[in-house]
Amino acid sequence: MIELHSKLSNDFMHWFVRVGSMIGLWSVLVGWLPPMHAQQTSGAKSESAKSATAKVTWQLTVPEGTPASSKVYIAGSIDAFGPWQPDALEMAKQEDGTYRADVELPIGTRVEYKFTRGSWATVEKTPQGAEVQNRTFSVRGPETLRVAIAGWGIPKAAPSSTATGDLRWMDFESGVLGSKRRVTVWLPPQYRDEGRESFPVVYCLDGQNLFDQRRAAFGVEWEADETARALASGPANRPLILVGIDNSKDRFDEYTPVADEVSGNRVGGKADAYLRFLVTELRPWIDREYRTLKTAEATAIVGSSLGGVFVLHALRKHPEVFGNGAAMSPSLFWGQGYTIQQYSQQYSQPPSDPALRNKQRLWLDIGTAEGKSNRGQVQAVEQTEQLAKAIEQYHSERIEVRTMIDSEAKHHEAAWARRLPIALEFLFSSPDEGGSK
Repeated sequence: MIELHSKLSNDFMHWFVRVGSMIGLWSVLVGWLPPMHAQQTSGAKSESAKSATAKVTWQLTVPEGTPASSKVYIAGSIDAFGPWQPDALEMAKQEDGTYRADVELPIGTRVEYKFTRGSWATVEKTPQGAEVQNRTFSVRGPETLRVAIAGWGIPKAAPSSTATGDLRWMDFESGVLGSKRRVTVWLPPQYRDEGRESFPVVYCLDGQNLFDQRRAAFGVEWEADETARALASGPANRPLILVGIDNSKDRFDEYTPVADEVSGNRVGGKADAYLRFLVTELRPWIDREYRTLKTAEATAIVGSSLGGVFVLHALRKHPEVFGNGAAMSPSLFWGQGYTIQQYSQQYSQPPSDPALRNKQRLWLDIGTAEGKSNRGQVQAVEQTEQLAKAIEQYHSERIEVRTMIDSEAKHHEAAWARRLPIALEFLFSSPDEGGSK
């Protein structure tokens, strides 16, 4: 079932994004939580976990000055803790002012977690106000964990909406995924003109981070609406339709073509199902509802981190659908370098679709300050350069790749927002502007 919401603004009907309360979780590792907060590790339990369970008790002492009326929660990597929802599991306040929570967990489960007062703005801190690393625990039997909180984050005033333009949202029900996904569509100013012009479409992963700081991961958005408006109204006159698809707690699974291990848990490997959702369900619906150009060269897909891995998978699997793609800071380490391996060989069976007469276009980028260590930062750049060379060696006749190494840029939404205008300009530039199309 699809729901549409609208409001009257600025003398015309303006469709808008109604902001939900879910915070888009993002991490240095996977693009879901920022490095200073908890890292998403998936609610999946370890394959080695036994069927036996044990009761784990958390007893929490809060710092002096914590309001007597405060509620305290545990947020973490298992389903009972969200996963990673800041108000997932409320602890029971005791008569002595401490807090307690009892959770029955399978033996062998590895848990990462943090304590909050209901939001990431009030997450636990050090006495100096610095971030606290994820707490970790492996269930080996019944156990009581006693924790003393040193300090809490101080919440800031709620941000105002930064969404601009003609935005329309719907909860799209997918039969392939067996769940609903929030989809947000941004339409260019030219869409409301009298003519019946059709427009190129850009499908964007992690859609909650695109348009509005109130929905974006910790208030940092891609400013995709401002970027698209500038492209539509600038000298090049490139109006685009943007389609943002929110992620979910299954992000690890849906954005990765093979499984890998994260914090002792085996996750990932369901990208083909998510790709089937895009190709057979969402794209046909978008094409029916909006005036879209339906050729591959007028259709792009954009994603960052694990979303970048998915973009590379989608371009390889469905060149007849996606003629352009931007893989921003792709997590090329995933699956022991699976994506690099796939592009380091010729296609086993070149597509026979006669419509594929133009090269695909790929924007590929990475920052030099991505990764938890100096070695990790160097490796991220090396892997990106290795992928670019593999594409030029094995797929130069079919893929035009442009690579950007962004000096001092981190694995962060703000960095992707800065690079998005350049990426879209490249993906939709004309031949006389430096492209081959």
